[in-house]
Amino acid sequence: MNQNRGINQDVTQEMNRSLLLKSLRREGVCSRAHLASLTGLKQATVTNIMKDFLNWGIVKEVGFLNGSKGRRSIGVSINPDGYRVIGVRLARKHYSVGLFDLTGKQIVKERVDFEPEKQPGAEEILNQIVGRMRLLIQQYGKDSVLAAGLAVPGPFIAKKSRIALITGADIWKDIELKAFFEREMDIPVFLEHNANAGAYAHMWDLKEAYHDDILVYIAAGQGIGAGIVMNGRIYEGALGTSGEIGHMTIDRNGKPCACGNRGCLERYASSLELVKTVYGQRAGMEGCNFEDLEQQIRSGDTAYTEHYRRACESLGVGIINIVNVINPDRIIIGDDMARPNPELMEKTVRETVQKGILPDVFDELTLSISTYQGDPILTGAAIVAIDRVFDSPGQFIQN
Repeated sequence: MNQNRGINQDVTQEMNRSLLLKSLRREGVCSRAHLASLTGLKQATVTNIMKDFLNWGIVKEVGFLNGSKGRRSIGVSINPDGYRVIGVRLARKHYSVGLFDLTGKQIVKERVDFEPEKQPGAEEILNQIVGRMRLLIQQYGKDSVLAAGLAVPGPFIAKKSRIALITGADIWKDIELKAFFEREMDIPVFLEHNANAGAYAHMWDLKEAYHDDILVYIAAGQGIGAGIVMNGRIYEGALGTSGEIGHMTIDRNGKPCACGNRGCLERYASSLELVKTVYGQRAGMEGCNFEDLEQQIRSGDTAYTEHYRRACESLGVGIINIVNVINPDRIIIGDDMARPNPELMEKTVRETVQKGILPDVFDELTLSISTYQGDPILTGAAIVAIDRVFDSPGQFIQN
């Protein structure tokens, strides 16, 4: 920021609005006095801004709270019935579209899976997504749906708003997603890498308890990515491609990858690769997809379970590299690969990681399988939009 320039009063007011909304979101329900204490703002400032929020319908009063010395005050919270955002998740073999309130609660969701060997082209998929977004806006009112978030696989070049590569889905290479949605939608659409979106959802779920931790969320699904949270913020890197662990080399002489490398992690530990390993040429055909494989593992089939265990072991090798480079406090593993046998995955990954890092580092590392209810990547896409709304609430609501 240019230190020789002052800050416009309108900008200051918007910053204060943002601070109050984000504090209120974390607290859930609290009094105006408590918000003033949390944020360091004068109580008169908080009262005036809350008056605007109540008039806009973005917050609501929720009855009396008992304070210190027996004093009672009126509580306020984010209004779940006021405004909405849309969350969209784009994956290799499906997409999901959902509507969320400003607390991050899902209202409706629709998932569309592509038929094996009949995947539509990129433009057709995007037009389908836009059609479903427009329908939600029509159903819930164009004035109440403020923005949308879109979670995409990677490598995603965030600074250029385009996907550089999706292995096994060349249709997305160099598609200008931002330009497409700016042209087709009347609400702003914010793009984010799917692993980062999943990390956002878990960060919201953990709230302030781990605000100062380094959190890594690993989306181990059809591809593999990592969302890295440092001091409450996503670490993106120079171009926004950080966390592309799916293309981390774990075997220099290993399987070739579409990225041009060999031995990439996702060639050994992704759900698509596990299906190919188990079913061979029949992979993706009826009765030979990941859902079928998941059922076999859950039923205790020893051969399928051993393939799964080896994939988890490979994932553990990738996590060793993450730990040695970043030294996170907490790693959470989620998405497709975490579903078939969470206990076996955690045990295998933990044992693999323990062998590959220093004992002192392992002792301080919290490693777990996600227990998030619902799809954290879809919810995280919505949270990306909510965060942008909370950054500039006046701009979104008054406009």
